[in-house]
Amino acid sequence: MQRAELTEVHDHLEVDVAIIGGGIAGLWIHNNLIAHGYSSLLIEKDQLGCAQTLASQGMIHGGIKYTLAGATTGASETIAAMPERWNQCLAGEDPVDLQGVETLSQDYYMFSDRSVTSKVTAFFGSKAIEGRVSAIKRRDYTGAFANAEFKGSLYKLQDIVLDTESLISRLASVGHVVQGEATLEQEDGQVSSIRIPGLLIKPTTTILAAGLGNEALIRALALPVTMQRRPLQQVIVTGPELPDLYAHAVTLKAGDKPRITFTTHQAGNQKAWYLGGQLAETGVDRSEAEQVEFAKKELAEVVPWVDLTQCEFATLRIDRAEAGHSEGLRPDRPFARRYGNVIVSWPTKLTLAPMLGDMVLELMPPAGGEDKVIPDSVPRAQFGVAPWL
Repeated sequence: MQRAELTEVHDHLEVDVAIIGGGIAGLWIHNNLIAHGYSSLLIEKDQLGCAQTLASQGMIHGGIKYTLAGATTGASETIAAMPERWNQCLAGEDPVDLQGVETLSQDYYMFSDRSVTSKVTAFFGSKAIEGRVSAIKRRDYTGAFANAEFKGSLYKLQDIVLDTESLISRLASVGHVVQGEATLEQEDGQVSSIRIPGLLIKPTTTILAAGLGNEALIRALALPVTMQRRPLQQVIVTGPELPDLYAHAVTLKAGDKPRITFTTHQAGNQKAWYLGGQLAETGVDRSEAEQVEFAKKELAEVVPWVDLTQCEFATLRIDRAEAGHSEGLRPDRPFARRYGNVIVSWPTKLTLAPMLGDMVLELMPPAGGEDKVIPDSVPRAQFGVAPWL
């Protein structure tokens, strides 16, 4: 392939695609487009994954948590095929090759107390979700659930949990990932060029994949699209003897949402529970101290057999950035829409990144077919750090 070598900061780089944003959306799109022959440059102003991606729980799920009212939903059906798609990527059987990404757990569970309604229990055994959830017999309970104090039911889902730092590292290894504050220049309603320190980029297509950062870029370009934020206050529990727990806790008290969603991560020589679910959603109205006390009470009810007396608690506030919804609800699908030579995108959820990549690819003109070399003078983007470290 023809190579365009740049040595001076005054030179410009012509590419098929410039992607702004180095989280899961931008990195996935970047990898997918390169795999399909596009010359792509990704620009990250801070650190890769530093906003939403590394603050996610790394869950690749098939939407069962959206069925707790006892019926499938638009969200549950949109997401149903995602675990299989991700497993293809992890096996190197997809254009986005994720071989080598660390899987924290191949198994994900849903556990309930005795209050869960028979309607939901019956639904979990119905043909509507056949193959996506299976009941575990009590004699087969293992790990954190092999305790006499646990009196509820246990279900195994098809979901997996990935190490998000490993995921970001693998996606960034394709190269052409630089660090810099992007300034977009317009001409006749189109993005004509993008400036970062040391480089002028002339893309055929510009893709906004910056999560929360899309808001300012959309405003600057006067694009007819809105963004919404849905806040969370996650809880981090660290301790030397925490059991591995990858599960949704479901109770009647929590209605049709998981009361707590657990993932487990290594934090130095300790384990860290990273807690989401309804705990995190309702936590936005509590102070950090109030959220910690509330979490302790919730855990005492949900996993009373786990000793947390030696554990430390902290919280993390994050905003989920999504395409605007008329009622402020979570969109069922990713968002990708073209406005002139600009594509605006949000994945909605980590697990939907492959679907977003497909949607963006469908919006692209033919590839130019040139392999570009980025000058050494342009700094490469560095990696963010997970919040429990």
